[in-house]
Amino acid sequence: MKFFRLAHMVLAGIIFLAPAALAQEDVLPSDMFTAVMLKALNYDRNIDRHAHEKVDIGIVYAEGDTASHIFSDDVHKNISRVQATFRLKDKPVEGHLLGVDRLLNRKQFELWLRANNISVLVVATTDLALSREIFEVTGSLGINSVCYSAACVNQGAALGIVRQDNKPRMLINRDVTTREGSDYGGKFLALCDVIP
Repeated sequence: MKFFRLAHMVLAGIIFLAPAALAQEDVLPSDMFTAVMLKALNYDRNIDRHAHEKVDIGIVYAEGDTASHIFSDDVHKNISRVQATFRLKDKPVEGHLLGVDRLLNRKQFELWLRANNISVLVVATTDLALSREIFEVTGSLGINSVCYSAACVNQGAALGIVRQDNKPRMLINRDVTTREGSDYGGKFLALCDVIP
């Protein structure tokens, strides 16, 4: 009898957790995501429009979402490792990590983006409502938005860097890139799946 109760609990746990696991299927490892993202950003002819001495990259995660936090922290560490040698438009890069509440305080969020001269915002959350709200802010401020899933590109991110068939793939939303002020050339767009 105990065995059946334990088996039932394990099965219930698998069923309960399955949607979260499925939502992460298209996520690249953070080191590969960071490398592809930095290479892709080099193609934006306007990447330095908010930059001062450096290109500041914000990495945002949803507070209370452990997977989001770990991924964001790893991306931040990856950027820190290369910031002494890597350049975007001849400027060094620097990462800034921020946890946001699911009930986003837009005014405080905008102040943080402006105070840190954020040129690029990496959004690492599976909360689609939160993502949508963040992308409304990046669009209004003209900040490049990058995410790690196809779903968030559909919510308003300009660039998604995902895993398809165990390979990195870039998804781009042309309308959003225009609204955010990015200028990607034809060579780069040929490497991407364009999202209507």
